[in-house]
Amino acid sequence: MKFAIITDVHGNFDALEAVLDDIDSRNDIETIYNLGDNIGVGHETNKVLDAIFDRDDMEIIAGNHDEAIMSLVNDTPYPEDLKDKFYEHHQWIESHLDEDYYDRLNQLPRKIEKSINQRKLLFIHYEISNDKLNTPIDGIPFSPIVEPTENNMTQLFSDKDADFIAFGHNHTVHLFDDKSTIDFNPGAVGLNNGSYAVYGIVTINGNEIDVERVKVPYDNEEFLRGYDEKQVPGKDLIFDKFL
Repeated sequence: MKFAIITDVHGNFDALEAVLDDIDSRNDIETIYNLGDNIGVGHETNKVLDAIFDRDDMEIIAGNHDEAIMSLVNDTPYPEDLKDKFYEHHQWIESHLDEDYYDRLNQLPRKIEKSINQRKLLFIHYEISNDKLNTPIDGIPFSPIVEPTENNMTQLFSDKDADFIAFGHNHTVHLFDDKSTIDFNPGAVGLNNGSYAVYGIVTINGNEIDVERVKVPYDNEEFLRGYDEKQVPGKDLIFDKFL
């Protein structure tokens, strides 16, 4: 069995399109697991949602930006940890979000669990301790980001029972496959990689799990110009920290 992992598209349709085209060209990817943060930071919100919700082969979970933006839609408390950085930007995203997607975004789960060839697989945006899996986003359920070391990953996910854990949120690659539980973050599709989009391919053959990170070149100039053309709030922070 072979599947793909994408995460942190962050409103960058051009990067997402490059990744999906590469996945489709392979003709051997059975499922795409999308680990959240599809909207926010980037400005191509509805184009991204059109692309992901139109596919029959994609399973999707929620990220913290997805949930924070939906808190504005739902008129529920907004998370304090994002207020200083993203509140105005998220308001802008919410004002441009097609209401046809409200229900689907609200219904996204926070994790997906699978069992393949007696191997337990967990797909999650980032660690949420088991006692916070139902905590609303304003309760800050996602654990603080830790440095991507093998020891930190073991401690971070110590309450999870899985042979393979795929996650996103921290936009840099993590691959720790030399221990009993494989931890893998392919990096953000839409941010932090310049003119490349990234994703992961996982192959399960018997009890063996093989992981590959794929980098796909794409033209990011139109995406970058869009911040000025659309007068996107928060551009300075976004360019400084994420692009």
